[in-house]
Amino acid sequence: MLAEIDINPNVIIVFVAMIIAGLKALIEKRNQQNQPPQAEEEEGYEELYEAYEAELAAQRQQLQIPAAAPPPLPTPTTVQAPAAAPPPLPTPTPAQVPVPAPQPRKVELPTLSAAEEAALDRFNSRPNGPRRKINSLSTKTRLKAHLSSPTAAREALLLAEIFGPPKALK
Repeated sequence: MLAEIDINPNVIIVFVAMIIAGLKALIEKRNQQNQPPQAEEEEGYEELYEAYEAELAAQRQQLQIPAAAPPPLPTPTTVQAPAAAPPPLPTPTPAQVPVPAPQPRKVELPTLSAAEEAALDRFNSRPNGPRRKINSLSTKTRLKAHLSSPTAAREALLLAEIFGPPKALK
């Protein structure tokens, strides 16, 4: 059955190479997850912190600022005790909270100038524009108006192809 399938040997070679590359990547990823984090990076941070503290001490000495004791470096074995919770805030009872009486809102209507009122009157009195009744036009006139645009002509040709007789019967 497999002998009857006509597959290019180059395709098979590419698939095998892809499978081998995928397995290799999977094994490398698994090995990286199993490795412990490197301690070399942490040593670099401690050296940077000590250099930072030395620079601060030099600047304090230059500006004659009394040196404060540097905070100790945190170590993985140092466990800090959780801070005590602050006391609860006193909550006032409803009788102690003064509630202001609601104030009635004053709404001021805008005043229009004489020119604005005249423009508003002209706007309200103008006709809505010329309206032609489509039903009053003849079918021939509507068809001419529709086919006068290039997009309508394309639509007409497309519809003639769709709804017309098949090309085999023409």
